[in-house]
Amino acid sequence: MSAEIAAGMPQLEGVEHRWIDVDGVRIHVAEAGVGNDGPPIVLIHGWPQHWWCWHHVIPLLAERHHVVALDSRGAGWSDAPSPGGDTYDKRVVADELAAVITQLGLDRPVVVGHDWGAWLAILIGGRHPELTRGVVATAIVAPWAKIETKDLWRFLYQPLVGGPWGAFLQRGLGQVVLRRVFALGSRDGKPWSERAVEPYLARFREPARAAAGRSTYATFLTREFRAVQKRTYQAPYDHVPLLFLPGRRDGVLVPRIVAGGLVRPTMSMHVVDDAGHWVPEEQPEVLVEHVEAFIAGLDA
Repeated sequence: MSAEIAAGMPQLEGVEHRWIDVDGVRIHVAEAGVGNDGPPIVLIHGWPQHWWCWHHVIPLLAERHHVVALDSRGAGWSDAPSPGGDTYDKRVVADELAAVITQLGLDRPVVVGHDWGAWLAILIGGRHPELTRGVVATAIVAPWAKIETKDLWRFLYQPLVGGPWGAFLQRGLGQVVLRRVFALGSRDGKPWSERAVEPYLARFREPARAAAGRSTYATFLTREFRAVQKRTYQAPYDHVPLLFLPGRRDGVLVPRIVAGGLVRPTMSMHVVDDAGHWVPEEQPEVLVEHVEAFIAGLDA
């Protein structure tokens, strides 16, 4: 592990780190439970986080699974290509992570994602169905779900984060915007402790990662959203089972909205009680229980 690359990386017992090159972009991989007999599991974080969002989940899953937590491009300790064009188009990112899964030689892992990571997991299931036996999507709405006009106000933060000042707002002003995001998304609306939030804030102090964070939303609003509206972005599918896990107290992606994406018999949803948006940190044991039950159902 390069000391320079790993600077500031939080450490978790039993986790090893490596980097996979995909067409010149190095993707950070955190692994645990290598050699376990259970189906492999890939974990994909959302914004504004990285692989560490799974630090309560990884030890539980690694008791019987080979667990791989990925940093998507621009986040955590993966490379952060300069924004422009389709660099941060989620379809491009999903294809890149699918290539990582292939290079790792994983045998049809269950792909579990949170927030944008759940969106990416859904895209992997749709675009690369041969790579996964199932997808678990927590704190996200399906790309094919219709958002009613009355609910659009819930997403007004996106133009702010993806706007011209988006990168500055993620790294400047004491990072008050990111701090508010973590607080507003929590189950009780309270600020996170400095110890809990610092691993994420630290990465966004780097201009390249703040720019990538901005581009995550700017690209969606300017290049992807129209296809989502036209229902041409990602069609619903039934070739890969899909489980949605919204938090009961998520103020943006409320269960009612998430339920709008249940359009196939192979899709299901369980609401995670006493959780806001940050399900992997607020209810890791419950999340793991649902993932294990989902896997058991696949094998039945």
